[in-house]
Amino acid sequence: MATLGLGISCNNCCIMCTEIMPPLNKWDLTTRQVFDRIDSMPEDVDKIGLTGGEPTIRKDIVDIIKYAKKKRPNAIVFLVTNGRMFAYRNFAEKIINAGVDEIATEIHGPTAELHDKITRTKGSFDETVKGIKNILDIGFKNLEIRIVIHKWNYKSLPEIAKLIAKEFPAIKRVVPFPMDIIGNANMNRDKLLVKMTDIIPYLERMIDILVKNKIDVSIYHTPLCILDKKYWKYNAGKTVEDRRLEKKFCENCSVKKECAGIWKTYAFRVGTNEFKAFS
Repeated sequence: MATLGLGISCNNCCIMCTEIMPPLNKWDLTTRQVFDRIDSMPEDVDKIGLTGGEPTIRKDIVDIIKYAKKKRPNAIVFLVTNGRMFAYRNFAEKIINAGVDEIATEIHGPTAELHDKITRTKGSFDETVKGIKNILDIGFKNLEIRIVIHKWNYKSLPEIAKLIAKEFPAIKRVVPFPMDIIGNANMNRDKLLVKMTDIIPYLERMIDILVKNKIDVSIYHTPLCILDKKYWKYNAGKTVEDRRLEKKFCENCSVKKECAGIWKTYAFRVGTNEFKAFS
């Protein structure tokens, strides 16, 4: 997969964003720069991930998707977005018709109060919910919802699952994972840090609710040693290269090959005493 960051501009300002938001230095690639980077990708690239900032607030996003599909027709075009712009049905249709293959968006809380508190943007929850409904109503199948887990929302995971099951039963997949402590997340770590062992009971209840409602769930960056074994089958591993992960505490573990370890930033800020290797 080739990840293409289109810029830093965003219409949210999430407290746990991996960027520093609002940005200290605002940068966004020009259309020509984006096209050049697509041209430089290997001919056999299997997936092109378009990220931001927020890609959908770019005026050229439809053209970018079309260009990626034209130049790399065998690649899956994957759009990572907060979903707010999809509240405009015509825009959602344009994105789908441009040829995007997969979309990932986020829900940060089960209510507007919590979601908007996390995004620090009033009205973002209502727009995201409406946007998800529009995409599904159009008939688009490959939409996943991500949940970045931290102190403000970990106890709400079961309620988020209930919201998803009720409002978006046709969703393809739900992907919860603990935050990486960089960017805004690092700047606000005193407010957001929570032990992963504290998260697990709520995460497991979330999985139970989603599975009961026949919704696929994949969890990332969650060590197997703190999960009940019956939930191991939902562990999908890692989303990034190994250099960003800590697995030193896994050296003598019998399942270290299957385990994603943890964010290095978590090991640095919190430590690894809560994790135990399997003999």
